[in-house]
Formats: sequence, C-alpha cells, structure tokens
Amino acid sequence: MTDVAGESPRIQRAAWVVWIALGLAISIVVLRSQDTGERSVTGSYRAAVQNWFAGEPLYNMAGSGFIYMPQAALVFAPWGLLPKLMGEITWRWTILIVFAAGVFRLTRLLSRDDRWFLIATLASAGTGAGCVRNGQSTLMIAGLMMLATVDLKDQKWWRATALLSLAFAFKPVSIVLILLVAAIYPQMLWRLAIGMSAVGVAPFLTQRPDYVISQFVACYQNSRIAFSVGETGHWAQLFGMLKVAGLDLPSPVQQIGRLTAAVATLGICWIAVRRLPANRSAFYLYAISACYLMLFNSRTEGSTYAMVGPVYGILLSEAWLVRRHSVAMLGYALAVIATVLNFDLALLVVRRPNEIWLAPLICVLVTACLLSRLTHDIRMSSEKSDAQ
Repeated sequence: MTDVAGESPRIQRAAWVVWIALGLAISIVVLRSQDTGERSVTGSYRAAVQNWFAGEPLYNMAGSGFIYMPQAALVFAPWGLLPKLMGEITWRWTILIVFAAGVFRLTRLLSRDDRWFLIATLASAGTGAGCVRNGQSTLMIAGLMMLATVDLKDQKWWRATALLSLAFAFKPVSIVLILLVAAIYPQMLWRLAIGMSAVGVAPFLTQRPDYVISQFVACYQNSRIAFSVGETGHWAQLFGMLKVAGLDLPSPVQQIGRLTAAVATLGICWIAVRRLPANRSAFYLYAISACYLMLFNSRTEGSTYAMVGPVYGILLSEAWLVRRHSVAMLGYALAVIATVLNFDLALLVVRRPNEIWLAPLICVLVTACLLSRLTHDIRMSSEKSDAQ
C-alpha cells in the first residue's frame, strides 16, 4: 500500500463535501421525523441521561432500550441535556465529524493520495448513513478507534489511551480493540489501566454511591439478558447467518467459536505489529478488530457494518489505484454496495426476519481477502528486510 499520486486539494474538498452533504441530508430527515416518528436510538440515550441525574433506574431488564454501561449516560449528557431537536441534530453532526476524521486519518496512514480519502469517504458514508440517521454511537466509537490506532502509530500513547477510554464509555464493544492494544503494546498496558479506572470511577463523581452500585449491578444483569437475546434472535453476525442457512449452533459452541476467533485475532494482530511498518500494522489492527466485532458480537445489526466501511474503502482504493486489479476492485465495490443494500437484497432471497445474512457473508469474504493482503504484506516486508 503505497502512494501513487500526491495530495490534491480539489479531491480532498470533494470528499469533505460528501460528508457535509450527508450531514445536511440527515439533518433534514431528523427535522421531518419530528412529525413522522423516524426510527432513532437517541430517545433511549436521552432517557438514560435524565434517569441518571434523577436517580432513577437506567435499564428495563428486558435486554432492549438502553443496554450500555452507566458511563454511556454520562458521556451523552452534553447532547441529552440540550433541547430535544437541538440535541438530535448536534449529536448526529458530532458522530459524523468524529467518524469522518477517523476515516481521513486512517487513509492518511497508507497514502497521501487524496483519491484514497475520496473513495474511502464514499464507502464509509454509504455504509454509515443508516447509523447517522438512527443516531447510533457506533460511528462515534468507530471514529475514536480509528483515531486511536493512528496515534499508536505515532506513539502518542496518552492520547490513544484517552480516545480508547472514551470509546469504551460510549460502548463497551470497543473492549476488543482495547484488549488487543493492551496485549500488544507494553507502553499502553499501564496507561489503559489508568484510563479504564478513570472511566470506572467517573459515575461516582455525579451520583450517590449506592445508586451507582445498584446501576452497575443492573447493567450486568441486563447485559446477560441482552446477550441471550443476541444469541436467540436474528442478528447480522456470523452465527445469525449460519442460523438462516439452517445451522443453529448451541450457545456453548458459539462461545467456543468467539473465544477461538478472539485468540486468532490477537495472534494475527501481534504478528502484524511486529512484522510490518507501523502505518500498515495500525491499519490492520483497526481492520481486523472491526471485522471480529461485526462477525462475533452477538447483537450486530445491519447498520453496525458502518465500522468496516472504511476498511472496504481502503481495500478498494488499493485495488484500484495501486494494484490495478480489476477483479479485486469490482469485488470490493460490490461489497460496499451489497453492505449498503444488505436488507433489501437479502429479502429477494428470504423472508423477514431472516434478511440479516448478506452483510455478515460479505464481511466473511472481505476478511478472507484482508488476511490474504496481510500475508502478502508480511512476506514482502520479510523479503525487503532480507534484501537489506
């Protein structure tokens, strides 16, 4: 993955125009939804903020609604305490800006050719539009995770710690990348311990201790229910896809699969960080952890695949601008399109609620290609080292 052309202000501006256009379009949708009741998760976030400061229960104990840690109510407070419409719009612009910044910096890891950023923008904006519309914090944590991996490459350990800790406060699924980073980078282990401790202590600074403890207990109980719902319901992850295909694996087998994949993910990322230049290993660290989350998180939704949109876009950029590989280019372009239209295309084959199979199938295929590219990069890096 190398540069082909230099920076182009005109192309870069075009990419930012795409992000601005998406933000404006979503703002219009949000304004119109005040009357039509457009689907949104921000109501659950806002209710959690209000309940937290009122000392009321955060969880419905049904595995739905607000299913995150109490810290998520705190970090959403700057938007949740605003007047409803203002909070709805500013929140969506915030997650879009953070996500776009992450895409920009991630593409800059691999090339300063602004065509990469434009292609990654189109892929990311397309796969992320549903997340922005719904106001999901998935885009927030994806942006923070991408920014953190770039900071790891630059050895900005404390900033990476702050970004990862904030991502964890918004959504605990970011623990996958946090654990990988803690295991692979010795410089980050004790820093992350401090950052995660700060996240754990923060709720006690805003509420009485007995209430905070009761909500942590309720969070644990509700999370178990939510996990059970994820295993038995129809979700856009690997085991959900297999269920649609007629292979309904029991819970213990799914757990073994998740743990096995987690160990493999750690091993692959460990090798990448130690065998590749820092910019390439940082990209693979984000890409592989994001693919793991899509395929093995029990409650992955179709819109959650926004997290891998930047990965698809970067692979497409490489295939088009560097490798000049028409088959790979077409494949990645189709992967983006199929992910954007995953439910609509899946319904041409199955009936509801089985329309969740296409996005994880695409992710499995792209993950295989990603691992193939990683193997190639490691081999080329070894040959270059031997030649020197």
